[in-house]
Amino acid sequence: MVCGSTRGLGARVVAALAAAAVAAPARAQPPQRGADPDLVSVSRAMAAIDLGAPAAPRALAAPAGEAGSAEAVDPFLTVYALPRDERAWGAFRKLADQSPTVPWGSLGMARVYIAWRTFDQAETELARARALAPGNFIVLCLRAEMEERAGSTADARADYLDVLRIDPENPQARLGLARILARQGDAAGAHAEARRSLDALPGQTAALALLGTTAAEMGRGQEAVDYLSRAAAASPRDPEVRQALGRARLAAGDAAGSVAEWRAAVAIEATPATLGGLATAAAEAGDAEAQLEAAQGIVRLEPGPAANWRRLASLRLAARDEEGAEGALKRVVERDPRDAQSRLELGRILLGRGEALFALEQFRAAGEVARAERGALERRLQVSPSAGADLGAIQRLVAGRLDRVTRDDPDTPRQPGHLVMRVTVEEGGSASEVAVVEDTARDEWVRASAYWNLKDATYPKGKTGRFTFRFAPGAPRVAKAAGR
Repeated sequence: MVCGSTRGLGARVVAALAAAAVAAPARAQPPQRGADPDLVSVSRAMAAIDLGAPAAPRALAAPAGEAGSAEAVDPFLTVYALPRDERAWGAFRKLADQSPTVPWGSLGMARVYIAWRTFDQAETELARARALAPGNFIVLCLRAEMEERAGSTADARADYLDVLRIDPENPQARLGLARILARQGDAAGAHAEARRSLDALPGQTAALALLGTTAAEMGRGQEAVDYLSRAAAASPRDPEVRQALGRARLAAGDAAGSVAEWRAAVAIEATPATLGGLATAAAEAGDAEAQLEAAQGIVRLEPGPAANWRRLASLRLAARDEEGAEGALKRVVERDPRDAQSRLELGRILLGRGEALFALEQFRAAGEVARAERGALERRLQVSPSAGADLGAIQRLVAGRLDRVTRDDPDTPRQPGHLVMRVTVEEGGSASEVAVVEDTARDEWVRASAYWNLKDATYPKGKTGRFTFRFAPGAPRVAKAAGR
């Protein structure tokens, strides 16, 4: 059988063939003869392993001719079922040493090299296998897989077609051709090839998955769901199949079913893609619990972006989980201080809990969107800019405002006490820092009023330093301000 030329894989194949003393013929149409039944038997066993069929046929008639001896084929298939790792490579190397006149050891090593993407070594072993068995079409199938993975699409397609001229129902070549057609945008052609691959080897997950995705591309929603459901049943831990099924169910109008599939995909592997798919399906299904689950997963994986925390905050707010929303909103404003809406929402939560001092801070930072709520809170706190010729004037002015705060809200229980504040005044008369030194009154509203009135005040120019103000809200007299 003519196996084909090197066709574009470069000088390495040529060198390998020359080293093996094989003159590669120019590509021509392979002879139209039936495939060696023993090679077909070995190929089907390999395909069952490669393509994820439910069972891999192992009971083979003793191969002859191109297939080589049964003593080599049986251990080859046993090792072929192993993961493509160092252990498998070592077993294939030993097989090549023990049976140097048949191709199976080199074919096995080539397969491992392809999985490792060490294509130059794979080419060498494939060339050696071709030299030992020029009529073995399995070599072409493995070479096509290598070319496909390396991005040599035209070469891969040509090799797959050569295999199909010899073995028209070869499931690996049919599926390889289907993958190429799908990548080229030919959904109908890919679907037809995948269907023939499945007919040749029923139950294979890869063919079912490709049939599902191509059916979806062609707008055949229920057919897509049916194929992908079968693929998921055959390979329940395949994350890509679960994701494809989640998309297909959503496209078919089954949002709740899509949520279930995306949840299964997240359970297999929580990634931004699977969690994003869950969020989309959950939003479509109106499933608040799943939306929250997705948002929480996303911030665990990607805590940096403000948008992720913003989404979590909105879901927490919708669920009336103010504590959770507060935590998320604080993360938002840490990452994006200019997010006015988040600052407004955070201010509302703080105000609802009676933390007027910090609520006003958020309303002010929010700007225009919080103008009404800022104004209302400042009026309640008796906060407005003030200036005094001396510190005593500021002391008296602020003390009077604190008294009005207590009078305007007579129903709030209050205990006797005093409030001591320290203000750091900079050149120009502005307060750079206001700190609570002592608070025995323990009144949130009084403390907030004192803080913001002292923060907004204009102090005598040229009088910098730290100054202490003592207040006794509701008492007949107030103490004087003292420098410190």
